Amino acid sequence: MLGQTRVVTTALAATLISLSLCFGAEAQTVTLGQFQHPAGAKDLEFNKAYLLGALNGLLAFNAASDDKQFCLPGLIPKLTFEETNDVVIRWARKTSGSTDITLGQALMFSLKAAYPCRG
Repeated sequence: MLGQTRVVTTALAATLISLSLCFGAEAQTVTLGQFQHPAGAKDLEFNKAYLLGALNGLLAFNAASDDKQFCLPGLIPKLTFEETNDVVIRWARKTSGSTDITLGQALMFSLKAAYPCRG
């Protein structure tokens, strides 16, 4: 029961943090193309915060789900910005798909490819 409460609290906190970041940016979605080619330093910082917010949300969702979408190693799954960025960029290069996909979708697909669940 305590573990489930912690997951729900973490998911709620990640959602609130993500929402608070979006208010200043007029709540726009970041595409994979915008992430790969930011227009300037301000966009680069926004993209970094957006990616980390999406990552925290997906980690909380995955932890609470019975049907795991990806399986990170370690007792407490976590990734740094650099690790997450590398996973997304490697996936984007391999798939050479549309850059119009949202960064959140690209992150989910890249995490599933990089950290598949066995059995």
